[in-house]
Amino acid sequence: RMVRRMKKLTSRFRLMSTAFKREDEDNKIDPKRMIILSVEGDETERTYFQHLNMHLDRTMIQIEVLRHRRGDGYSDPRHVIELLNEYVDIRQGQLIPAELPESFAEKYSRETIDAYLKNDDGLSLETRTAISEALVRIGIDLEYRRYLQTFDKETDYFAVVLDRDCGNHSRTLMEECHRLCEENGYGYFVTNPCFEFWLLLHLCDVKEEYSQEQLDAFRANPRISNHHTVVSKEVSIRARHGKHIGSTQFEKYYFPHIPDALAHVGQFKTSYPDLLDYLGSNLPQLFSVLEIE
Repeated sequence: RMVRRMKKLTSRFRLMSTAFKREDEDNKIDPKRMIILSVEGDETERTYFQHLNMHLDRTMIQIEVLRHRRGDGYSDPRHVIELLNEYVDIRQGQLIPAELPESFAEKYSRETIDAYLKNDDGLSLETRTAISEALVRIGIDLEYRRYLQTFDKETDYFAVVLDRDCGNHSRTLMEECHRLCEENGYGYFVTNPCFEFWLLLHLCDVKEEYSQEQLDAFRANPRISNHHTVVSKEVSIRARHGKHIGSTQFEKYYFPHIPDALAHVGQFKTSYPDLLDYLGSNLPQLFSVLEIE
């Protein structure tokens, strides 16, 4: 199998969407390549790449940012990889996982679940409703999973986008995540200390404008309030947004300045494993996949 399972992760079923957009069949575009991203942040990274997607030639490339259930506590980067593993299982035809919680498996047999998925007339409305509600309770969003199954291109690209976050993620953990991505054929993109540093590179020439003392503070990136770390505060001052990036802010501060970010990041580390110890990002490699320079 393509995917090698990781051990002892808490919530097995992480994919969730409450607001994904389904295009009308008449307007539907089938791109030649899908870029499937599993990202650590539920807001900043997701909104950045969703806005970026609107600027791509969607007949050629389209980004799908996997959504995870709110409140899952994505403090462990392995959870981000597990989310991508779960998607790959769905893509390979496993709409409902083979491994289900014991309470669910004891109540509903695999035959009953298969009948439910096939809309078998033999199941009563009461049973259908009960199964639907039970699936929601254990975190399986069938509508979103069916939507994700529509992506089935041999050329699709799978990747994770992570923060180095040395205050919370050990070097050993980051090395383990890199190994897992290599084993599964996933792209592994890291920004040190966090994705907001990549945003800051759009907003200014970081190396030129900040002192070495300030750069050292960026690398440590301590939390300075309930809402901000040192780096996210700088981004907030310059671009006037919190975790969520609105479309207006993306159009003003980020999209026109992607070439600047790609140039500025070259003054820092741009490859693994140097990224684990120094400021930088290897996101330019992802932009190369997206054919953005």
